[in-house]
Amino acid sequence: MDEHRLRDKADAQKLLRQEKQHQQHSSQVREAGDVAKPTGAGSAELVGEDDGRIELDPAEITAADAELGRRYDELNELLTQAKELESPLRDGNSPVAAHLRKAFGMRGSADTGVQATLRDYLDELDALRQAIRNAGAGHAENEADIQATLAGLHDDGEA
Repeated sequence: MDEHRLRDKADAQKLLRQEKQHQQHSSQVREAGDVAKPTGAGSAELVGEDDGRIELDPAEITAADAELGRRYDELNELLTQAKELESPLRDGNSPVAAHLRKAFGMRGSADTGVQATLRDYLDELDALRQAIRNAGAGHAENEADIQATLAGLHDDGEA
């Protein structure tokens, strides 16, 4: 059979079987539900500098939180826009209209569609921002404790 020519129903069925086999073996994501939801666990490791230390710059922490805040606002705006997708689309006159309605019917669903995905992203982004804030607060607290300890040692040395 010529790959680009269908002569009869048997050729069409054979092509359909080949396509189904190809789809089963393909590693591409075919549906939104195939994408794993964010877990919030993270997988990044903290790596120290050459001498094993990790330095946190309070200004960089504040800047990172501010940038993530802007991204959070962008995603929140997209979520607001996604709510417009809840309304059904007009059906066309094509023989495939009913199939398309069924395939795209969940696109705006608050439970499984774009809105749910955006809410998951917002939750994960919020958790990341909170972790950054906690790291900054812990860093500031450690710095203050070290300063107080050093000041106490200095005061004891002068007495």
